Amino acid sequence: MYRLVLARHFRDEILYFPHNMDFRGRVYPISPHLNHMGDDINRSLLKFARGKEMGKSGFDWLKIHCINLTGLLKRESIESRLAYATTNLGLICDSAENPWTGRKWWMQSEEPWQTLAACIEIRDVLQSGIDPRRFVSHLPIHQDGSCNGFQHYAAMGRDLKGAAEVNLIPSEKPADIYSSVAS
Repeated sequence: MYRLVLARHFRDEILYFPHNMDFRGRVYPISPHLNHMGDDINRSLLKFARGKEMGKSGFDWLKIHCINLTGLLKRESIESRLAYATTNLGLICDSAENPWTGRKWWMQSEEPWQTLAACIEIRDVLQSGIDPRRFVSHLPIHQDGSCNGFQHYAAMGRDLKGAAEVNLIPSEKPADIYSSVAS
C-alpha cells in the first residue's frame, strides 16, 4: 500500500533512483519501496519522464511486450506472440477500459499489473487517432537475457552451440538452456 501512496505523491514529478554497486559489480537501487527492479506492481507504476515516438516497429514491440508479460506464449515465436496480440486486441482494450468489471483478461497474467499498464498504453495508442509510429510512449518495454552468465561465456568463447542455447543467435522459437540441461 505504501508504494501506491508514494506513486500517487510523486505522480507528476521526475524521479531519480540512486544506486549502490555490490562486490560483483551488480547495481541495485537504494530505494526499497518504489523502484524499477521491484515486483510487478512496482514496475507497473513507473513510466519514463521523457517519452519517445514509437517509430516503425514500436507498436508491434508494445504488443509483444504485453503478451510476454502474460507468460502465455513464452516458448513461441515473436511472430506468434504478435499475431496473438493483434487477434486479442478486443480483450486487451477491454482490460484497459474495464479492468474490474470487464472480462479481466489481464488478471490471468504472470505479471498482471504490468500487463494492465501495457493494455492501457495499447488502448491509448489505438484511441490517439494518430499514426502509431508518431505516438509518444513513456512505458518501459523490458528486454531480458536468457541466462546472462552463459550468454557472456558463449559470446567470449565464440561458442555457436552455446549461443543458440541462450538465444544469442536468431531462431524461430526461444531456446531454454535449463530444459536442455535437464533432459
